[in-house]
Amino acid sequence: MGKRGPRPEPTLLKIARGNPGKRKINKNEPKPTGEVIPPSYLSGKSLEKWQELAPGLLETGVLTCADTEALGRYCVLWEQFQKYLEQVRAGLDVLVIKDESGNVKYMQSTPAAVMLMKLQTALLRIEQEYGLTPSARGNIVGKKETEDDPAKKWLSS
Repeated sequence: MGKRGPRPEPTLLKIARGNPGKRKINKNEPKPTGEVIPPSYLSGKSLEKWQELAPGLLETGVLTCADTEALGRYCVLWEQFQKYLEQVRAGLDVLVIKDESGNVKYMQSTPAAVMLMKLQTALLRIEQEYGLTPSARGNIVGKKETEDDPAKKWLSS
């Protein structure tokens, strides 16, 4: 059985939001260091997506060397999403089943349409993890850095 309750929020996000729950901040949270490089399995459109997203995520401090696999998976899923989206736009979204006399018996979603919906859900979950949706960013309030700023002290330690 998994842990109960909502998933813990990263300390950096708690600080950025002003620690609204006033809970104790984890000063021993791991701070991954190292070079952020795209996973070797990325190529083509998925590598282009990585190169589009990674600089901004690095700049905001959301992407670290520990997060490269998750972002890599996102980029692969995004590439697959684009593939199925093209098929659906080409009219491969509904399969029409007819009876012997040519009348429509029923209609069903094609595998391309089903995969498109599944990928959309998976992509949204990862986008929320990285703050790539308006609602994921909505509660983050930017602060001016001051010498007494707890976020600055925590990040420098």
